[in-house]
Amino acid sequence: MEHTSSEKILEALKLLEEAAAQKKDELKSAISDKYTHLRNVIVETESSLAKSLSDAGKHAVKATAHAKDVGVGKARELAGDVDRNVHHNPWPFIGGTAGVGLLLGYILGRNSK
Repeated sequence: MEHTSSEKILEALKLLEEAAAQKKDELKSAISDKYTHLRNVIVETESSLAKSLSDAGKHAVKATAHAKDVGVGKARELAGDVDRNVHHNPWPFIGGTAGVGLLLGYILGRNSK
């Protein structure tokens, strides 16, 4: 009787070992599938992010060029307006320039003791 119970215990242990090996293989496969999926998602996200950054860089360059062009146009327009006003009525500009020069001379020429 002892011999048969030992054999039954050994047989049960073998069955448990086989079941554990099978579950181990299933877990390895599941983990491998999950990591493969995760890696694929990361690669897709990386390429999408690189494309988005590239597009954003191109858009920023275009926006900067447009802002520069608009700024240059506004500066030329303002310079033209000032030039016309100075030629039309020069004395207020001459007085303002003299006043600013005197004020700067006074501030910079003060002796700070």
